[in-house]
Amino acid sequence: MTRSLPALLGSRPAAAALVLALGLALATTLGAAAPASAAGATLDDPVGDTWGPGLDLTSATLRNLDHRLVVEGAVDRAVRGDLVVSVDPRHATGVRLVSKYRPQGHTHSFVLAGAFSDGGDGRSSRVTCRGFRVRWSEGAPTARLVMPARCLDHGRYGALRFAVLTERGSDTDWAPDGAAASPWVMRG
Repeated sequence: MTRSLPALLGSRPAAAALVLALGLALATTLGAAAPASAAGATLDDPVGDTWGPGLDLTSATLRNLDHRLVVEGAVDRAVRGDLVVSVDPRHATGVRLVSKYRPQGHTHSFVLAGAFSDGGDGRSSRVTCRGFRVRWSEGAPTARLVMPARCLDHGRYGALRFAVLTERGSDTDWAPDGAAASPWVMRG
């Protein structure tokens, strides 16, 4: 004779509580994560670790959203320099988001084909990316780079990783220290 779960446990509320507890245990075991934490990563970088004059990166945060990528970079001081964010999607060719910052003059920003990890000969073509925007704030000092998802593999990507380089004639600073790129950042 087969008995139902409520009959075995003595009541419907007890059966519901057991099912809920088992579901939560299974979700935890399988590594279910909150969507907000799965869609972003931050790289911290120490102040004063530059190899020369230029932008001293202190942190960079990438949010891998459904329709756009948002990178927020913080520097110690807003001085002349180039900010380069390498974006590397899994199983696809990446891009570099470049902003040539000039506090006294015109800042040029554009997207180049190929992430740092894609190799190549160092020469890259510009990627047409309507909607790519960069905003520098001298007071903070921060840069916010926003790229529509369609500019990276036509929007057909999931997880990605990133790295940040600053330059002023030659390399000035790098994040993440001691690694080639951030951990993978899920899209969401």
